[in-house]
Amino acid sequence: MIQRRLRRTARAAPVLAFGGFTVAAACAPGDGGASAAGEASATADGGTAVSFPAVPPDGPMPEIGSAPESYTPTAAGAPSTDIWVAALVREGGALSIPDAGRATDRDGYDNQPSFLLDGSAILYTSAVDRTQTEVARLAEPGASERLTHTAEASEFSPLQIPGQDAFSAIHEIRGRQYLWRYALSGDPVGPIFSTAEPVGYHAWANEHIVAMFILGDPPTLQVADALTGEIEVVAERPGRSIHRIPGTEEISFVRKVSDDEWWIERLDPVAGTTERITRTLPGREDYAWTPEGEIIMGDGGRLYARSEGSDWTEIADFSDLGVGGITRLAVSPDGARIAIVANRPEG
Repeated sequence: MIQRRLRRTARAAPVLAFGGFTVAAACAPGDGGASAAGEASATADGGTAVSFPAVPPDGPMPEIGSAPESYTPTAAGAPSTDIWVAALVREGGALSIPDAGRATDRDGYDNQPSFLLDGSAILYTSAVDRTQTEVARLAEPGASERLTHTAEASEFSPLQIPGQDAFSAIHEIRGRQYLWRYALSGDPVGPIFSTAEPVGYHAWANEHIVAMFILGDPPTLQVADALTGEIEVVAERPGRSIHRIPGTEEISFVRKVSDDEWWIERLDPVAGTTERITRTLPGREDYAWTPEGEIIMGDGGRLYARSEGSDWTEIADFSDLGVGGITRLAVSPDGARIAIVANRPEG
């Protein structure tokens, strides 16, 4: 069984600005930065943040040889997408998104956004060319900074690690996909696990427990401990959208029961038990949580929200702005902003 030392700590909420919005960022339990990637730091409860081992705890990394002849870099099939940012407005308990603006605007793959845990910027995947992607940082619309510079490798799905000034990302090299750690500056720290592969997507339940989508036939959802290296399969046929449920140390994921039956489920990583929350919008698997517990999904150029006990309700229609094919979503830790990934118009 996985060793689990779940802990929540309280941290002050800094005042931050992003894209013209000035807000007090509310950090989720267990979120915040350590003094340096992999180093312990003091927490509000008098303890210390978790420090990962310098080498993967599940064993030495295997030698990565030449790529298979059939290998095609994931970046080669990536669509051309933009990230939009908008204010998420709550009035009388109802959500609305009055307007949205492009945060990235170029031909190429700008995708997979996630907010830093203090809400000050967005990490995202940015295509360098048709064979390579890197992690970039977006502090405000149009102000993008490339963080990683990894020769022969691509990075995907960046996500800040709770309790560290570091982020994790999928490191793809010559046909192999591992979960790696990087300083917030983009400097690589190294692999987190050596036996979990190929990793497609992931989400942190707390400072050291992570849920990973592992590619395969069928794909599986696996829970792993970055301190001990213990890994176990908890579900089959998950979707790519995996998130920590705000205010908890539980994970939500989409389970694809059949081609036309997809459910968002709740996973308790301690007990390994799951519970159904709601059906997804038909054929849609990307979603995000608000701090208040609503789930937001996109369909075409529209966004829909659902709270416990209610049905999906349309909260925005961006079709007039040319927004279409909405996929990935991310909500800021304070719930004031939303990042939206949409396809670029053809032609």
